[in-house]
Amino acid sequence: MSLFDGAKATVQRANLFHSADYDGSKRASNVTFKTCPLVWDTGASFGLTPFRGDFIDYTECSITINDIARSNQVVGVGTTLHKFKHNGSYIFIPCLSYHLPSANIRLFSPQTYHTIYGGHSTVNGDKVEQYIDHLRIRVDIDNNGSNVPMVYGCHVSPQEMKDHGPHI
Repeated sequence: MSLFDGAKATVQRANLFHSADYDGSKRASNVTFKTCPLVWDTGASFGLTPFRGDFIDYTECSITINDIARSNQVVGVGTTLHKFKHNGSYIFIPCLSYHLPSANIRLFSPQTYHTIYGGHSTVNGDKVEQYIDHLRIRVDIDNNGSNVPMVYGCHVSPQEMKDHGPHI
């Protein structure tokens, strides 16, 4: 898949969530770096984020994606870092992602992750389980309207990025 084709498919997936009401009270357009959720998207070709601060490494690019509603501009690609709660503490998981500043959701592509790093995931009715080495990470599926695996609090602080990013 070319960089353009991957960006187009990923942006189209993000647009599916464009007007979603994530928790029943907060509109997607009001998300910030700290409040923007991450969708565990089994259909995404790559990850996606609106935030430059999610990236460990980064290469600028300029890819225009046109869809029915509007044009979208992917401005970069690189490795993002996300945190997931596991047994009371946090683990940090990378993803190859596009930077789309106009997005209002983060997407995590388990296919891309597993292709690069190994392991596998299973999707059940109320959860996703990701198996990496000896870990089993559970991601609950948000049943408050979106019915997709949604992770909140996945942002990585600058200090966490400094501490964990170089070891990914």
